[in-house]
Amino acid sequence: MFTGLFDLKKPGEYPYLAMDVFGRGEVLRGKPPAERIRDEVAFEDLPEGVRGRVLEEYRRMWGLEGD
Repeated sequence: MFTGLFDLKKPGEYPYLAMDVFGRGEVLRGKPPAERIRDEVAFEDLPEGVRGRVLEEYRRMWGLEGD
């Protein structure tokens, strides 16, 4: 789940990235289904493809492309 972007969220809803271990997926908004929320995972413990996609989406969401 990403925090922030308050102009894009409603109370109790968050932008979150749903993806597979290869980094394929999409950014969704809302409240993730309880069965999809597991333990916290440190960024460095994510598969390489997922780490790249997380960084890409985070930069896009915050307007940091090219930085």
